[in-house]
Parts: sequence; structure tokens; C-alpha cells
Amino acid sequence: MIFFAAILAVIYGAIHDQISYSFSAEYFTRFKFIQFDMPWAQDSPRLGAAIVGALATWWMGVLIYFPLGLFGFMFATPKQMAIFLCKSFIVVVAVALAVGLLGLMYGYIVVGEQTISDYIDWVWPGVSNPVQFVRVGYMHNASYLGGLVGLIVGVSYLVISKRIANNR
Repeated sequence: MIFFAAILAVIYGAIHDQISYSFSAEYFTRFKFIQFDMPWAQDSPRLGAAIVGALATWWMGVLIYFPLGLFGFMFATPKQMAIFLCKSFIVVVAVALAVGLLGLMYGYIVVGEQTISDYIDWVWPGVSNPVQFVRVGYMHNASYLGGLVGLIVGVSYLVISKRIANNR
């Protein structure tokens, strides 16, 4: 199951960063590719963004697995445990994506041409569209928060599922 969690996180990260790349390519070309020491990604930025997403999230899948896995032991059989854990991982991914998109929406609400000066310290050198850069930064930061919120929702899902199973 830990392998499944890591793979699901890799897929999530790759998709997440394709979405965020669509809003600000510069977030990757001027920041993430530098942060991840991927100069080759300038020539294949979509592939680079997917790899950055995978590298940035696989460990979150592993980290989230441990508490979910512990709660998975509530179920009577290994089959039940596996089924409910897979579902709980999907819940975590859905919540993380939703919170990330809410972060992007929040970025659109608070960051604009009139307010960008408040965030200029967040902008890396050479960025030509700092507004979109910061908005995507909000999305990325919110997505990590979404992983935590998703973990809480995922654990809640497991507890509720166990209670429902016990009442049958």
C-alpha cells in the first residue's frame, strides 16, 4: 500500500503541476526548474513540470500513508483494509486538489496589478508576469495544506466507514 500511496502522489503531483504550469509557466521556468536543478527542463517545460510535480509530492504520499495505514488496521480483513485505504487515498487526493484550486482562486482574489507590490518579495528575478507567478504560488502552498486537510478527511472517512460496516 505504501507503493500505491507514493504512485498516486506522483500522478497527483504531475497533474497538479500541469494545471499550475498552464497558469504560470514562469513559476517553473524561473523558479521550480532552478530549485530542482533541472536546466534541461527549459527545453521540455511540460515534461519538466510533470517531473517537478512528481518529485515534490511522492514523499507526501508516503508520509500520508502512515497514519492512514494505522487506521486501516481497524478493518477485519486485509481485503477490507486494502479497499478502504485505496478509497481514503483517493479522498486525500481529491481534497488536496480542491484546496489547491481554492488557493489559486484566493490568489486571484487578493493578487492583482494593484496589490502585486505587497508580494514582490515572493517573485523571483526575471519574472515578467509577477501576478500569475504569485497566484500559482498560492496554489502550490495551498496544496500542501490540502494534503494535511485531506489526511484528516481521509482518516474521518476510514472511521465513518468502519462504523457503518459495524452497524451492518
